[in-house]
Amino acid sequence: MYYFLNQYIKAFNSSVEHVEFHRLALFKHERLHAKIVTRDFDTMEYLNAANFGLKQDDILNMYDYFQGTTDVKEKQTSTKGLNIPISYQLKYDSDVSKAYQGGRLAQTIHHTPSRVGEISSVEHYDEFGNIANRELWDSRGFHSASQFLDYDGAPHAEILYHLDGTRALERFWEVTDDRKGKVIFNIHLINYKGNDYYFNSEEELFTFFLDEINTQDKDETTFIADRPGVADIPLVNMKTKAKKYLFFPILHAANPEDLINSPLEPSYEEVFKHLDKLDGLITMTDAQARQLRIRLKRQKGKGRNIKITSIPGVAFSNKQLKEPQVPMANRPGNKVLYVGRLGADKGVDNLIRAFALVTPQVPDATLDIRGFGDQEFVKSLEDLIQQLNLQNNVTISGYTPEIQPVYDSAKVFASAAHQDAFPLAMAEALAHGLPLVAFDTNFGPGEIIKDKVNGFLLEPGDLYGYSQTIISLLTKNTVLQRTSENSYLDSKNYSYPKVWKKWKNVLLSKSNTK
Repeated sequence: MYYFLNQYIKAFNSSVEHVEFHRLALFKHERLHAKIVTRDFDTMEYLNAANFGLKQDDILNMYDYFQGTTDVKEKQTSTKGLNIPISYQLKYDSDVSKAYQGGRLAQTIHHTPSRVGEISSVEHYDEFGNIANRELWDSRGFHSASQFLDYDGAPHAEILYHLDGTRALERFWEVTDDRKGKVIFNIHLINYKGNDYYFNSEEELFTFFLDEINTQDKDETTFIADRPGVADIPLVNMKTKAKKYLFFPILHAANPEDLINSPLEPSYEEVFKHLDKLDGLITMTDAQARQLRIRLKRQKGKGRNIKITSIPGVAFSNKQLKEPQVPMANRPGNKVLYVGRLGADKGVDNLIRAFALVTPQVPDATLDIRGFGDQEFVKSLEDLIQQLNLQNNVTISGYTPEIQPVYDSAKVFASAAHQDAFPLAMAEALAHGLPLVAFDTNFGPGEIIKDKVNGFLLEPGDLYGYSQTIISLLTKNTVLQRTSENSYLDSKNYSYPKVWKKWKNVLLSKSNTK
């Protein structure tokens, strides 16, 4: 069995999750048993995962495992099953229904998004109008947990149930030292295999969980830690023997300008002390692999000679690679596309500034920005669009799960990131024949883009040159079509057979750990 270790699957996902989606499809194509393993308790996880084509059996959640709900037949829920007292007056709404006792609000019933009338949670109010406790329902149709809330509406205690209503776990929170939030300080695993267990954190429970699922498999198990700071330490703390790999979805150093000597990215500081407990490191680019080898050769202690392998974060099926090509002449308008997280390190603000130099020469050019990010930063982008008078040319369209048709509607893929371990969307854009424009920064652009062949690499910060490149592509049909055809051709570098060959070399090697 192959387990890809993560924290969650959300409605809006980062490249960490999307890399796992690609990898899972590849492993399933090779008829290998693989699952995405998630740590966090989330009643919406399976509904979110289904929106990305994942089935219940593709995921193994830690809390589901201990609740005995990993294989549940879905059923519909409704207010009829809540046993609301007959004396309450119920007012229905599509998102939130309310139950009143006389003039007092007694319950609010939150409905599952996209599922009319189904139950997501029920909040119960005390006589003073405060939420006293909250009942949580899993999107698959069962009562999953009860939360007991403080005055601020945050839980201080929680009970998680088995399907028969008996207690599976209890969780307790305490206020942090800076009094700005709460953290879990105790988890009680109840009558698990005849014993009770207590843990001081989710990290400890996650380690216990990994050991438990490891002992279930008769054959050798392989774990790949994908989420930095969440999956890596539980992996190295496991007591049972398995093959263990650390995957790098981000840069390993805090300073992208000095990847060898600068301090480590904080998420990696602790796990780098335990490299001897891992079978290998996996990066998504050859450049990052080289930098890591140099860095580790300079450090003392165990793990300095650990095997480091580069494997791309995408993989395209033969079916996808054989999809009919969309000629540039058949793509209406002059749409430039950005797909990715909206953060300062992604340089989306500079992309907008560069686009302000494009529109005077290509008035009908549009920039479609797809992704999610911190609300404050997104607001700053919206303000910038207003300041540059680009309201008719630049749109922040938000996160789009079904992104394939959007790629096919664009003419250019643009990225202005200051740093990136591997720009996943850029590689995906190749498979849709998009010419690529990006700054030549660490790490991915230089390995995905062949300058002047399938796209163009610019010196970091050269906004004028960047804008002129986009103008050239949008106004020179011959160049646009030629680079598009080369993008389609180069997407074959990420075919299932080629990417699987790299994985096969890693997975079939002997374990170095005990």
